[in-house]
Amino acid sequence: MAARERNRLALALLAAAALGGLAGGCGTTFKLPTEIRAKSVPPGQGTYHLDATWKSGMANIQDILLTPSGELFMVFQDPATGRGEVRQYPLLNPVPLSTTFPGLLNPTAICFGGNRIFVLDQGDSSAARSDFRSVYPTSPDKTCEYTTEYDADVDRKLTVAWGFSRPITNVASYWHVREYLLDGTPVGSFTDTVFAWVSGVAADASGRVHVAGVIMYLDLDPYGGRTLAPRSRIRSYVRGGGDRFVVTDDPLSPQWRRDPGHVILDGTGFGSTKDPRGMQWASPRGPALYFAEAGNKQVQRYGDPVGGPRSFKLDYGGSGADSAFSRPVDVAVDSAGYIYVVDAGANAGENLRVLRYDPEGIFVQRVDRTPDDDLPPARPPLTRPVAVAANNRQVYIADRGAAQVLRFRRLD
Repeated sequence: MAARERNRLALALLAAAALGGLAGGCGTTFKLPTEIRAKSVPPGQGTYHLDATWKSGMANIQDILLTPSGELFMVFQDPATGRGEVRQYPLLNPVPLSTTFPGLLNPTAICFGGNRIFVLDQGDSSAARSDFRSVYPTSPDKTCEYTTEYDADVDRKLTVAWGFSRPITNVASYWHVREYLLDGTPVGSFTDTVFAWVSGVAADASGRVHVAGVIMYLDLDPYGGRTLAPRSRIRSYVRGGGDRFVVTDDPLSPQWRRDPGHVILDGTGFGSTKDPRGMQWASPRGPALYFAEAGNKQVQRYGDPVGGPRSFKLDYGGSGADSAFSRPVDVAVDSAGYIYVVDAGANAGENLRVLRYDPEGIFVQRVDRTPDDDLPPARPPLTRPVAVAANNRQVYIADRGAAQVLRFRRLD
């Protein structure tokens, strides 16, 4: 009997030890699956998760392009030197590939269309106009002539005060749209001498190119006075010659000309524009040009043909005090037609965000903040967002102020 009791006691001690080992993990504390941990909020279906923050080599990030076939390109623009470059990256790795894009001076935007890459190069306006005196040595010290956009019955030459503007004498240094194959092989380039400043570029499947920026417009008042003033414009270009404003400085480059049926003029109403910035041509729900307007605080979907079906504008970003756009500067569209907008804020720290809309322009969600961002330690908000690129699963956000690119993944 004593032996049986001893055996029962020994088994009980072994069982207790085994349970203690499972519960204590040999002295280590295990968290049960149901335990709520710090910095963790269960994500909901369709929410975005921050997959990676790319910092190395991301100083001066300016624009991002994600092609339909999955190539990732980034534009870098250094304001101190007025120079920049385009780099290609793997989708999940911040180490650039060896692809190079020769001939760039000061790139600011990039797009894809007709199986080509188009880079908007702001060039060097000072160099383009710097040798005016050598070309026109007899010109008076305080006057010069400037070529402007004008009505058909107005002379295109205007005498203006010296220093306000100068003619273009070095076209190679002026802004250009530069065309490349996907491997970086240059195809050609063109510029429009009426544009004084350019800010956005888009291209469609046929290779038609759209450029946003500011022109200098010559206007006449009722008394015969002439005024030279900046006007916002979005112009479209097609292949072909015979346009005196469109210049190709490379004799081997394909010729380009304006498409007179596609122009968006300065204004505040739908179908006009004020300070246009980032653009994208997309056609998942019918062909359209999407463009962000910093001046009008809105994004437009402008159907093709001009003002065609399914045209609308976006000027809000949710509900409550966080609703109105402050300064939209870029827009992207994925293959399902969902729209992504970068709101850069009119003032420091105001409405710095990236918003997602359905194909009809209905607000869906904010992309750049995840459910656990506000838990300690809180993730810093965006500093100066400038660009966005997206497909059906991933969103890349360029935060120039923080010198980083954020990669988000949507959870299904």
